[in-house]
Amino acid sequence: MRRRLLGITVAATALVVVAFVVPLAGLVRSVARDRAVSVAERDMASMAPALASTDDTSVLFSAVADTATGQDGRLTVWLPDGSRVGDESPADTDALALAQREAFSQHDGDGLVLYTPVVTEAGNTSVVRARLPSSLLERGVARSWAALAGVGLALVAAAGLIADRLGRSLTREATALAGTARTLAAGDPEARVVPGRTPELADAARALNLLADRIDELRSAERARVADLSHRLRTPLTALRLDAEAAGDADLVADVDRMEASVTELIRAAQRPLHEGAVRSRADVTAVVRERAAFWGALADDDGRPWTLDVDAEVAAAGPVEVEVGVDELGAALDALLDNVFNHTPEGTSYAVSLALVDGGGMAQVRVDDAGPGIADGAAVLARGETRGRAHSTGLGLDIAHQTAESAGGDLTLTPSPRGGTCATLTLPVVGVTGSA
Repeated sequence: MRRRLLGITVAATALVVVAFVVPLAGLVRSVARDRAVSVAERDMASMAPALASTDDTSVLFSAVADTATGQDGRLTVWLPDGSRVGDESPADTDALALAQREAFSQHDGDGLVLYTPVVTEAGNTSVVRARLPSSLLERGVARSWAALAGVGLALVAAAGLIADRLGRSLTREATALAGTARTLAAGDPEARVVPGRTPELADAARALNLLADRIDELRSAERARVADLSHRLRTPLTALRLDAEAAGDADLVADVDRMEASVTELIRAAQRPLHEGAVRSRADVTAVVRERAAFWGALADDDGRPWTLDVDAEVAAAGPVEVEVGVDELGAALDALLDNVFNHTPEGTSYAVSLALVDGGGMAQVRVDDAGPGIADGAAVLARGETRGRAHSTGLGLDIAHQTAESAGGDLTLTPSPRGGTCATLTLPVVGVTGSA
């Protein structure tokens, strides 16, 4: 909008300037020409008294020399006897013959020539000629044109500057409006825009603030419903667990445990914010892996599970490695992988977490290897979203991790681990390396 306003203003001002400058340029040229002709005609008229009073050539020479045109060697007087005084440039016989009867001007190759007859009381006719070269007729015109051009350019520049300032005041409000919208889209619920002075943009700002308030209301209502859902589900699940334990059926208790875990993960997924498309946030995969590994490592130490974390040297040297997944989403995906190990392998089972760059540094690969019972067909597990059997189950957690990977352009695979259990591999495209260690 700012560029368009600037372009329109400059174009309109340029047209106005041209409309005034072109006629003024012609007027300047005409004034310069008229000024030169007026001086020459005045000098020619000043010769009439001298010709009327004497025919002495020496006196006439002095009279010619006293004029500005004569001093420049451009004034000639032809006496009745055919002799001449002053300018010795070649004469046009036809023009001289005509000048005996009337005054006139004519153009030659170098400018303008003026002729006028002077008739004395004795009836004798002399002819006075004044030559006006083009340089004299155009004297000062180029300088005046340059001044007009400078004034015109200055006016266009001033109009452009004023339009730019006005446009900036408008675009500043629009930019603030767009910035607030992006901040809201990035997940900041507190972002609001201050309405400016432009009525239309101020109205748009108020509408955006109203939309943000409405989003907050819907988000609060959603959280209240999720909390209510959690409360409603916990009660029957608790009763079901008590009934299963009272029945003494271990398989039934295990099924209830898996159902409770799935419900818990479902509620977490409902509470987790979604970021898709152009507003998707980024996360430093190295920092998230270290942080979640340390969190689960503390639990593993309490549970007697040996564990290791291996960050590849290339990753450590690269510095922050960004993937197009939000910090919360990536953390939830890693939690799902590690929670799967804790819930579906015997106590004391070891596991390892590793992070490396693959495909020439274009992909970040997170692996979680366990030494548990393992699964037979990882691809089928992810396709179904759950496994059959109680030794190792993906539940809802690995399905969410799989969706997180695919939403970022990556993948999640389940393969046999060298440790004897399952290797869950989360592969995510790297979208930026922001520094070095």
